[in-house]
Amino acid sequence: MLKIGTDFSGIGAPETALKRLGIPYELIFGCEIDKYARASYNELHPTANIIYNDITTRDFNEVPNLDLYVAGFPCQSFSVAGQRKGFDDVRGSLFYNVASFIKHNKPKVFILENVKGLLSHDSGRTYQTITDLLSNNGGTLNSQLNIDVFNDGLGYHVYTKVLNTKDYGIPQNRDRIFIVGFNYWRKFNFPKKVNLMLSIKDILEDNVDQKYYLSDKIIKGFKKHNNRHKEKGSNFIWKPKNENDLANCIRANASLCPTDNTIIEKTTKKIRRLTPLECWRLQGFNDLEFKKAQKVNSDTQLYKQAGNSITVDVLVEIFKNIYLK
Repeated sequence: MLKIGTDFSGIGAPETALKRLGIPYELIFGCEIDKYARASYNELHPTANIIYNDITTRDFNEVPNLDLYVAGFPCQSFSVAGQRKGFDDVRGSLFYNVASFIKHNKPKVFILENVKGLLSHDSGRTYQTITDLLSNNGGTLNSQLNIDVFNDGLGYHVYTKVLNTKDYGIPQNRDRIFIVGFNYWRKFNFPKKVNLMLSIKDILEDNVDQKYYLSDKIIKGFKKHNNRHKEKGSNFIWKPKNENDLANCIRANASLCPTDNTIIEKTTKKIRRLTPLECWRLQGFNDLEFKKAQKVNSDTQLYKQAGNSITVDVLVEIFKNIYLK
């Protein structure tokens, strides 16, 4: 049975993916600072031995050696990135806490997830610092030996790749970079793309509450705003192609504000927001899981939690290549 722990746990996509695959695990800990997301996590994953609320204050000595550690850490600037001082380069960032935990706990496998922009953040220095720190001192990066620049590197065998949700069964255009590390040498391949069998239409609810439909007043306001931008030659915020289109407007940065997740219904020709349930479906969660979280959270928080989550189906495919092949 895998011993697992997750930081920046959100609503627990890694735990959900393992359940989907029927891989038995003991959930040693979750860690989530947002109290609303933590409430949803508790409903979805009640078997956790402990739920921490802050990675920066956790006592690493409390945690046994893990088989799997997953963290969707935020992208932050490093105060002295590029000066090649190892852990001193990332001190003060939340990645420092992630790296420190890996160094202390030595999990067999880790998976880190971040926005695609990590690759270009600080002209690429942030990504380079992260991958060097993880792989230097005896490890490899994408099967290649590097010239070590960090003497205190963690020595993991690290693989990185940008994966898009739409390539793994879910109709959402969402690029994320995944960093997979092993504390032993092994060849790892990221999952191959699969044919997309679902469309947005398959994700939508049949009966939607009127509160999710945009009023004529709001629509007129959007059109006025768009017209002002057209006159200035700048980009639109809201741009349905035509009334017969079913537009999926979730952006890759997962900002789930009403102007980003609007659709035009084919049957009614009305414009509405995606519902929280639809947003959870677009992240690979099923309706039962959503209803558990809905008991303890508002629509506002449910939108936010969907937007911040790792897509379950992407993790399912990654876990298949780690544990089932």
